[in-house]
Amino acid sequence: MRKIYLIVFPVMLALGLFGEARGQSDRPADLILHNATVWTVDETRPRAEAIAVRGEKILRVGSNAEVMKLRGRETRVIDLKGAFVVPGFNDNHIHFASAASFFWNIQLMDVHKDDDLVARVREYVKLRPAEAIRGGGWGAYEQWELGAADAAGKPKEAWVPDRRLIDTITGSTPMFISKFDNSMYFANTVALRNAGIAENAADSDEINHVRDRLGRITGTMQIRNARGIEAKFLGGDQRPDNKKRTQMTENVLRIIREAGVTSFQDISDHEQLRLFYEFLEQDRLTARVNFRYGIEYWPQMKALGIKRGFGTPMIRLGAVKGHIDGIMGTSGARFYEPYDSDPTRTNRGHWRPLTWVSPERRTELNRGPFTQTMIDADAADIQVTVHAIGDEALGVMLDMIEAMTRANGPRDRRMRLVHAQVFAPKDFARLKGLGVVAEVQPFHLSDDMRWMEERIGRERSKGAYAFKTIRDKGAVLSFGSDFPGTSASIYPINPIYALFAAVTRETVRRTPAGGWFPDERLSIEEAIKAHTWGSAYASFEDEIKGTLTAGKLADITVLDKNLLTTKPYDWIDERGNVMVNVLYTIVGGRVVYQR
Repeated sequence: MRKIYLIVFPVMLALGLFGEARGQSDRPADLILHNATVWTVDETRPRAEAIAVRGEKILRVGSNAEVMKLRGRETRVIDLKGAFVVPGFNDNHIHFASAASFFWNIQLMDVHKDDDLVARVREYVKLRPAEAIRGGGWGAYEQWELGAADAAGKPKEAWVPDRRLIDTITGSTPMFISKFDNSMYFANTVALRNAGIAENAADSDEINHVRDRLGRITGTMQIRNARGIEAKFLGGDQRPDNKKRTQMTENVLRIIREAGVTSFQDISDHEQLRLFYEFLEQDRLTARVNFRYGIEYWPQMKALGIKRGFGTPMIRLGAVKGHIDGIMGTSGARFYEPYDSDPTRTNRGHWRPLTWVSPERRTELNRGPFTQTMIDADAADIQVTVHAIGDEALGVMLDMIEAMTRANGPRDRRMRLVHAQVFAPKDFARLKGLGVVAEVQPFHLSDDMRWMEERIGRERSKGAYAFKTIRDKGAVLSFGSDFPGTSASIYPINPIYALFAAVTRETVRRTPAGGWFPDERLSIEEAIKAHTWGSAYASFEDEIKGTLTAGKLADITVLDKNLLTTKPYDWIDERGNVMVNVLYTIVGGRVVYQR
């Protein structure tokens, strides 16, 4: 019943939240930004010096002289002193609820040394001194540094944490965390005692302990059935209550507005959507939300009248998301041929099981049930978006889109291929005429290229993150981040990472020089368009946002560097630090962040 209530909830709240302003045609501007370098992403007038805003919308875009005529006694005027202005960045793909947990719990994905563990735990305990320590993810980046073997041909040993490093720091606070792939878990001494594990504990059918050179248990262990075991180690259920989730939500909204993102497209749970509406009612929602349910919820959405375009400019629903394969980071993306890195040459990745479909209707490929689900949701005017990463997964998705089009007829459905990471050459040409949106996250490229050729070889890698070819073959590019990341990688929400990756096709450490398959590089103008207009187009919102055009919502990002004239190496240093500062983030004419 709770899930049904939380789907009904937005229907109840979506009515009457916004009204059209009346009697404002003769009013002066509420806000003027002038003395700026404005890149509008509007082809009819790409450059300007100033913007006037009235209410939630842009009143005029033009020269300083044109716009300043709209100044009144109450107008707030901001002299930007040459700063660079673009439409508010729109992130096409985040997992807000996951980010809320990720940035609240301890984060160790980049940790694989004793000193780093000690520093990170000390930092966390200082921040949240009385809170049980959850999270982890250690070793995610170590796996690529280890390689396959050392010089003598022996496998290199991965780092494991030892409770003696941090017991004095954590004191009486229990700590129970996991390795990035959940292959191991780690507990401090307090947590071990909570679970009834003694200092001289022997291995059992359920738990194998990692021991130090003296044979003592380190707190690192393999647990055969770890589901639901966290509460045992932490001394009770540590899942956040409403108060904590509210704090976690505010924390992520802060990160988002500081990054200059004015809209994000979210895949989260029902409770997170309820919190978005609660924040909206309290005037605390500082970015626009386009929310996607799992594809299995389309019947409830249809019954409630939730379809494409439902909601308001602040919170919009009407799309669903499905999955058909896994991810590259765990060799789960589905390919026509096996992974080169698999010694058995049998692993082609996996098809994602349809957990909501009855077992008797499932097939190995799930083609029949999944295609019918897409057809049914599309017939209800619900936008369909599907995670597909490997080349076979993308080929199968194109089959399904063609079947959906035959069943329901051609129309503007903007079917979104989520991630669209590796195309087979034979499938590129099939994009033409299907009205596909490529919902891509360019930082995946910057992160994955370190090991992509090891996984699938040089030839197949030519179709990986081929943004220019995808666009040239007929798909619309939409950019985002996949914030906060996967079990194998961290994906920052700051759009500068995406722009850097798309323009250079290099890692932040400047490799490979000149870019990985450099023919697929985009211009900075093309990249900005994909991260603004492209993401608005992807969600059927391009008529109200995505460009700095009179009449559209006044969603604006102001940066201290002109991305059109500076070099990408001026945007991010070799340690991965962003060197472009957001000066203002403006949502609907309201300054929600000022540096």
